[in-house]
Amino acid sequence: MAVGKVTKRTPDNLAEGTAKRARVTAPEDTTVEMLKRSAAGSPHTYIVGRTAPAFDAPAVLADGQIGRVSLADFCGRFVVLLFYPGDCAGMEARDLVEFSDRCDEFDAVGCSVIACSTDSEYAHYNWRQQLERTNRGEAVIHLPVVSDRTRRISRAFGVLNEHEGQAVRAMLIIDPMQQIRVKIISDTGMSRSVDETLMLVQALTI
Repeated sequence: MAVGKVTKRTPDNLAEGTAKRARVTAPEDTTVEMLKRSAAGSPHTYIVGRTAPAFDAPAVLADGQIGRVSLADFCGRFVVLLFYPGDCAGMEARDLVEFSDRCDEFDAVGCSVIACSTDSEYAHYNWRQQLERTNRGEAVIHLPVVSDRTRRISRAFGVLNEHEGQAVRAMLIIDPMQQIRVKIISDTGMSRSVDETLMLVQALTI
């Protein structure tokens, strides 16, 4: 009777088999995983505790006019910096509207809220106008939205998805000395909690 070949199970064989199974069952890349790879080796990947990268960029201001926003203008205040992939997404609009509706609460603890994406300032302006038209002409976003067309701001803060050329959904809290105290990156489809963000700012003021 023929006897089949028996392969001796050595540690090397076991390791090779495990690696093959891992390659087969590996899940599809998420936004966060792609960001990790694109930011690998970047000096800005781990920036909590460091001075926030300075920027001065075009923006749609809180009053709806096109102007410029400089991070240096907020020295002495906390800043919540909200990065998002792009305009026109329903979740982004909802997030910014919710933060806008509670700007007074952030202001009460000495904090300003700024949003930023890689869209142009004109795209931001048109998006805001579109949202106002659907809200019977009333403004729904009352915070500055910065344009990062060059990707320099997103890259400096370690939140740029190089593959997509867009910022990921990220939230940073910068203290009055312009030091980065909190950095949270969330995957696509996850909304941001205004309550939790406000609690983080309040905790940092103690």
